[in-house]
Amino acid sequence: MHQVQSLLVNTYGLKIQDIRNEFRMLKYRLNGKQLIYLDSAATSQKPKRVMDRLQKFYLEEYAKPKESHSLSQKATEGLEGTRKKIAAFIGAKSEKEIVFSRGCTESINMIAGAFGRGLLKEGDEVLIAELEHHANIVPWLMACEQSGAKVKAIPINKKGEIDLDAYEKMLSDRTKMVAVSHTSHALGNKLPVEEIVAMAHKKGIPVMLDGAQAAPHMPVKMQELDCDFYVFSGHKMGTPSGVGVLYGKEEWLQKLPPDEGGADMTKNVTLESYTAAALPHKFEAGTMPFAEIIAFGTLIDYLNELDMHKLEKYEQELLRYATQRMSELDRVNIMGTDGEKEPVLSISLDGLDVKKLEKFLNDEYNIEARAGTLTAQPLMKILGKEGLLRASFCYYNTAEEIDTYIGAVEEFISKNG
Repeated sequence: MHQVQSLLVNTYGLKIQDIRNEFRMLKYRLNGKQLIYLDSAATSQKPKRVMDRLQKFYLEEYAKPKESHSLSQKATEGLEGTRKKIAAFIGAKSEKEIVFSRGCTESINMIAGAFGRGLLKEGDEVLIAELEHHANIVPWLMACEQSGAKVKAIPINKKGEIDLDAYEKMLSDRTKMVAVSHTSHALGNKLPVEEIVAMAHKKGIPVMLDGAQAAPHMPVKMQELDCDFYVFSGHKMGTPSGVGVLYGKEEWLQKLPPDEGGADMTKNVTLESYTAAALPHKFEAGTMPFAEIIAFGTLIDYLNELDMHKLEKYEQELLRYATQRMSELDRVNIMGTDGEKEPVLSISLDGLDVKKLEKFLNDEYNIEARAGTLTAQPLMKILGKEGLLRASFCYYNTAEEIDTYIGAVEEFISKNG
């Protein structure tokens, strides 16, 4: 194990202990056991420097952006500075293409709601994949209920891999949107998004990618993906909760009607009508979580300092190591593709309840992992599983933690066999 950890550090030049020192929660102890946090796919832990920035703003700089006094001007500079940093981080053409939301779910609802009110009609179709998170299913069902359109699901195989031939045949003049995950939150599978986008664009169909799980774990560049919309949440990357990002190509953001009304999304208002503000502000109604957005900028600085390419390689080594160790255990079924994945390892157990394993890991080892349907009930039905146990890794995890996790799973199987 120690050789594995040393190899990872020497290969990628990451000082793992220095990184771990940034995350105070990793020092949390319960019943004498130090926390092993393997639930970053749900939400990630927060670097100290991000929380320090949030505290400094609230205690020393606090004011609402977009007003004329000096504190407000400084807050506006901080908020718009984060917008520019995110635009550069994901390779957007302009900061006009970066809309702030209160989370990935709200971003999806903004797009689906706009399509439901103006761009979908009876007989139209929206394509999603069978493995989607509920947050990329329900908003489209609601949009279709409103417009008379239909949601159709792209089939997957038992490994959760997209059937591209079936997908291509489903694309038609009726298809008005393709909305799929960049990577699966439940299985970790990286979807063939480049092919999905290219096939749709041949027929003039826009594509939205749910990047909630991908953006925290790999470099994502909009000019390479060429998707029309991309959404992700800050809290899965290391920001405080309540901040999301909606990227949209400028031509599409110009087409879409705003989803919410309020003061900051307008330019002119009378009692009879209003004029929407210019991009991206026409989508940012009401008071945004501006303190958290400013702290998001500090996170982007930190991720750039660490280098997303190095972080991705390190996390992939952790995943390979955990997969190899887990594959040695009896009664364990490793779920998902054999191909590219985000750092997620989901398993089922022959004859054993993964919810009981989840409780055992937490009670006996202070290991935080997640078990159940993973907010993917349609996927579980297709897989024929009542639930899975998901361990999701981040750059602050170690091979030693994986050894403890694997040993705990093995102990549970032995005690309950």
